[in-house]
Amino acid sequence: MKTAFIDWTEKNVNLYVFEKKAGRYYITDSSSVSIEGELKSSDLNSLPLIGSENIFLSIPLDLLTLREQTFPFSDKNKIRDTISYELEGILLGNTDDYSIDHIVTGQLDNGSKVLAVCIEKTKLQEIIDLFSSAGLDPKVMTSLDLRLSGGKIESLLEETTSSAEIRAEAAGEEILNPSINLRQDEQAYTGDIEKLKKKLRVTTVLALILLLILGAAVTLRLVTAQKEHESLTKQMHVIYRNVFPEDKKIIDIERQFRGNLKKLKGKKAALAGIRTLDILRDIALHKHKNITLREFSADGKNIIIKGAAKSFEDVESLKNSLAPVFRGVKVTDSSATADKKINFTIIMQEKRV
Repeated sequence: MKTAFIDWTEKNVNLYVFEKKAGRYYITDSSSVSIEGELKSSDLNSLPLIGSENIFLSIPLDLLTLREQTFPFSDKNKIRDTISYELEGILLGNTDDYSIDHIVTGQLDNGSKVLAVCIEKTKLQEIIDLFSSAGLDPKVMTSLDLRLSGGKIESLLEETTSSAEIRAEAAGEEILNPSINLRQDEQAYTGDIEKLKKKLRVTTVLALILLLILGAAVTLRLVTAQKEHESLTKQMHVIYRNVFPEDKKIIDIERQFRGNLKKLKGKKAALAGIRTLDILRDIALHKHKNITLREFSADGKNIIIKGAAKSFEDVESLKNSLAPVFRGVKVTDSSATADKKINFTIIMQEKRV
C-alpha cells in the first residue's frame, strides 16, 4: 500500500510517495510541480498519484495562524480540551470559527510551552474542496515546516529549508506520527468510513447474519431481564407480606407500603416517645423466614411481640437474634397448634443509650 505526501510550498507542490516496510515508511518516488500564484486543480492533476491509498498534505505557513501559550500542565489531552478557551480574545473572531491543534514546544517547572496552530474553517474547507476537485482527499493536513522547526517561533522566522531530501525525510516521520492534524470535527477525514461502506456492500450477507446474532442476543437479554424483574417482584412481595402480613392482597406495593408507613408514623406519634418504627425495623431485620409476626404492642416499658413459627428452634433462634438489640428478651409463652405451628409470645425492653 502506497502513501503519498503532498508538500505544498509557496512556489512548488512536491510529491513524496512512500511504501511501508517493517513499521517504517521508505520513499519510492518523488516529483515536483511549479506553481504560479494560487494553487489550482490543474496543478494537482499533474501529480502521479496512481496507487496511493492514503494522502497527507503539508499546508504552507502563510495560511496558518500561530500563537504561543503556556499551560500549568503538560497532558496533551488536557491542552486540547482547554486551548480554545485560552485563545479567546487572541484570535480574530470566535475560536469556534477555527480548526485548532497544538505542538508542545517545551517543558516548564510548573507546566509546558505550547504553540497553537490555527486555520479558519472557511479557508480549510476551500483547501479540501480544491483537492476534492482533483479527486484527492487528504487524510491528514499538517505542516512540514512546523516539524522541521520543532514549533519554535524563532526557527520559523528564519528561512525554511527547501532541501528535498530533508523535507522528504520529515514527511516520512510525519506520516508515522503527525505533529498536528487540522482536519477535525465536522471537517475530519471520512475516507476510511467510505472504504468501510464499500467493504460492507460486498459482505452484506455476513452483516445480516451479524445483525441476526445481535438481535438474538438482545432478545435473550430482554427475556433474562424480564425474568429477573419478575423474580425481584416476587421477592419484594414475600418481604412485604412478612412485614405486613395483614395485607392479604397486594395491588400496588409502593403505594401500600407508603400507606402502611404513614399509619405506623401515626401510631408512633401516639405512643408518647416510644421509637415504634425503629423497634419494628429492628425486629423485622432479625426476623427469620420461618416466623410470622401477628401482634406488636408497647407500653413504654415492655415490648411484646406475638407470632407463629415452624418449630421451637425457630422461636429460640429469634430470641437469640433479638438479644443483642434489646434487653431482657424472654419467651413467656409457646405452644403447639393443630396445624403443627408454634404460637409464641416474647417480652423484652428497649435498650437505653
